[in-house]
Amino acid sequence: MSTHLSIQTTQNVTLEFLPASIGDRILAFLIDLVIMGAWLILGSLLFSTYLTNVVENTSVLFAIYMLVIALPVMGYSLLSEIFMNGQSVGKRVLGLRVVRLNGTSASVGDYFLRWLLRMLDIWIFSGLVGLITMAIYQGQRLGDRAAKTAVVKLRPPVRLDELTQDDHPEYQVLFPQALLLSDRDLNTIRRVLRKTQQHHTFDLLAMTAQRVKDVTGIQTDLDDWVFLTTLLQDHTVLAVRESV
Repeated sequence: MSTHLSIQTTQNVTLEFLPASIGDRILAFLIDLVIMGAWLILGSLLFSTYLTNVVENTSVLFAIYMLVIALPVMGYSLLSEIFMNGQSVGKRVLGLRVVRLNGTSASVGDYFLRWLLRMLDIWIFSGLVGLITMAIYQGQRLGDRAAKTAVVKLRPPVRLDELTQDDHPEYQVLFPQALLLSDRDLNTIRRVLRKTQQHHTFDLLAMTAQRVKDVTGIQTDLDDWVFLTTLLQDHTVLAVRESV
């Protein structure tokens, strides 16, 4: 799938992302399936080998099995996306991430809605429903459509506006505070973005974004990646305008 996905942010900035292909989505799911299967098999073996000899009450055994083994498998995709910033292990390996269609980070409610509809998307008719909807809606399955999210490739989003004032004098700067940053700050942000793209260091990305917000006083709900890339572009445009 080569068609780009246009995202209109709450600040009326258009961003262009490359949606994850169906093949990427399937491969990420298979990686996650291996992890879930390994946990289920290993947990069941340990359960049958040790706990059944210690606990005699079948109701207690069933409760322990559900709590420790079954529920983590059932909630794997939900919990991983919540605690891994829109990724599962499979998505992280392939460089994919869940984003909202307005450019902000997905919420717990968004992840929950995607997880709730996962049964229809993936398990009904052996995943046929999910494949059909992804083929029609640029890689979005039913859960994505309902939650207004998409799974995209982690690479720098392409701004449809160019950086030069001469070509696009109508460009609207979102963060005039960008001029408060020094050249050293800007280079640090670029290095962090590059490292995040290559190694998926989202903790470092989040720390950098928060530090920049503390220094500049900026308050925004934009996704950390979108925020920092927009800030760099704003600084470039502002610097060009000041030099004219």
